[in-house]
Amino acid sequence: MEALLDPRYEQLVQLLPQSVFVEVFRLLSPAYFVEPYRDIHRPLHPTAVAIKKYRSLSSILGTYAHNLIAIVHIRQSAGHIMGLAEYTHLLDCARSIGDAELADNIWSNMHEDEVIPDVHCYNYYMAAKVWDRAYAGHEKYHLRVTPFAYRKRRMDAPNPGWQGHGTAGRSVRKEVLGIFNEMVANGNQADEASLVNVLLAASRVGYVQGIKSVLKTAWNVDVDELLAQNDESLVPPVTEYDRSSPLHPSGALLFAVAHAFGTNSDIAAALRTVNFIASSYDIPIPEKVWLELLERSFVLSRPRFGPDAKRDRKGKVNYDFLGVLVQTMASEPFNVRYTIEMHHVLAKCAWDRARLRDFQHHMRAAYDLLQETRRDLHRARRVIQRGLGYKPSRSAPVLPSSINPALLQSAKYADAIHEYEIFRWRTAQQTIFMERFAKLLLIHNRWTGRNNPVWERHLLPQALEEWRDFVPQSFSYSTRGGQIALHGKIHWGHARLTAHKHVPTRRPTVENGIALDEGRGQLDDCHFWDQLQESLPQLVRDLPALQRLFQGLAWEPELHGGEMVYEGFAPVEPGALHEQAEYSQQYHQEHIQQPRQHTQRHHQRHTQQHPQEHPQIYPRQRPQQPHVSPQEDPTIPGEFSIA
Repeated sequence: MEALLDPRYEQLVQLLPQSVFVEVFRLLSPAYFVEPYRDIHRPLHPTAVAIKKYRSLSSILGTYAHNLIAIVHIRQSAGHIMGLAEYTHLLDCARSIGDAELADNIWSNMHEDEVIPDVHCYNYYMAAKVWDRAYAGHEKYHLRVTPFAYRKRRMDAPNPGWQGHGTAGRSVRKEVLGIFNEMVANGNQADEASLVNVLLAASRVGYVQGIKSVLKTAWNVDVDELLAQNDESLVPPVTEYDRSSPLHPSGALLFAVAHAFGTNSDIAAALRTVNFIASSYDIPIPEKVWLELLERSFVLSRPRFGPDAKRDRKGKVNYDFLGVLVQTMASEPFNVRYTIEMHHVLAKCAWDRARLRDFQHHMRAAYDLLQETRRDLHRARRVIQRGLGYKPSRSAPVLPSSINPALLQSAKYADAIHEYEIFRWRTAQQTIFMERFAKLLLIHNRWTGRNNPVWERHLLPQALEEWRDFVPQSFSYSTRGGQIALHGKIHWGHARLTAHKHVPTRRPTVENGIALDEGRGQLDDCHFWDQLQESLPQLVRDLPALQRLFQGLAWEPELHGGEMVYEGFAPVEPGALHEQAEYSQQYHQEHIQQPRQHTQRHHQRHTQQHPQEHPQIYPRQRPQQPHVSPQEDPTIPGEFSIA
């Protein structure tokens, strides 16, 4: 990526033969530049990332799109016209970052250049519509289909957090069906990915019958019959496809089914259908599908409040169901390995039910996973250290003679840095989870009941000693006698909760009986690279690959290509979240509390001015006509043919 954007090589990029440029351009794959970061950021709240001063996912996705378009502009400046291969790759990139507007622009340019799209282009275009803005910001928390969400997404100018796919007049289903029908009309044969996009588009607008129709038409999966029968042998068999057929199901269909029914509050249908398709076609259920089922089940288990609470409780599951689901995932024949997200779900359930033993079990198991990730991180770091001629036992500066400049600029070394960076992100993600566990442990004041002093006099002091590296110096907790506040320089909301420069670890206590942690005394990565940077020659420090190491997870690459050519979908420009020197009460007031109060006042005024739209608040003014629901999407389900 850096070489293609380097002004010194601009003429070379312009003069490359078309076939060579296509192969190089395809190497800039979303699987390398986008998807690992997208998966890591998935369970992290944007505010948590901003507090840590880490680079936001919006910045990562926006920079990737900007750089690709800058490379295309360099190529076009020499008179080259993009072909099918380049446009296919650009549409795949728009799909991976979830940017429908970018996909629209690419699609328009294809028609201007008279490039005829193939089935892959159509599939990527539909996927960009379905997953528009669904990965970054607060949009990822608004994928569940509810009456409230349906109303928010039908607006012509939706609020931030609801600006992705639309409903009603902005129906994404209508858009996707239009693209699908155009694809079939142009002689392209629909494959699994095509039908998955149609299925997901129906789920986005709450049209459950459309989901079932796709499954029935393409694979003869009768969801209603499946739910009505306890014995799957009585259900009509699926349509048989050769494994080489483009319509033979894979894990992509299983994930789509889990996501579609899960976001429409029907976990029973999701589980039964996923299991039926997997067993009928003899395909394994990927870990990603299980985690999606668990996430959707967890969302449905949460308590609901407010004026829409009754309708939002649709599909509610109890906490015991989550435990059974996790046991099923982890046992034969699935053998899904526990992840820190799974432990967080189960720990949150234990927290809600005041089950201290279960909560501590999952917290300690999550810490063990963090330790495994740290070991992988240190192995990856040692590879980079060897390239720099660094020896841990030597305190003298690194000598220039011990550094091989050609190695530092090689593709192999760049891959090693990339692998290390991914482990560094995973370690940061899991550390945030551990701090979240520690905070939940402290703020619960009923672990042992209302009047039992065991928690505040015995268990809490042990917990503070065991997890002191994951709590700040300043915090408060409740006791039977009142509120106790501890004051210090570091509090919740600081980027780093420890005053020392070492990795935060679990401490041994009299009760837990563990040995001193193997990582105790090790420098945290940010401090390690700060020290090493001072001992390196200036020429080495300026290498772009090493800048990623020295600047850490807050690293913002320089944007090439002159003026900004990609404005992006993000609510903030790259790096804007890092402008705050520190998360503080003022930051919370200006960026979280005041916008929330503004939204509440707006909602209150709207309910008073339009009582007919809120019959649950003004029951005497209930309108005669039925309330608009997600099932009444105006885009009538059209029959589609599979060529």
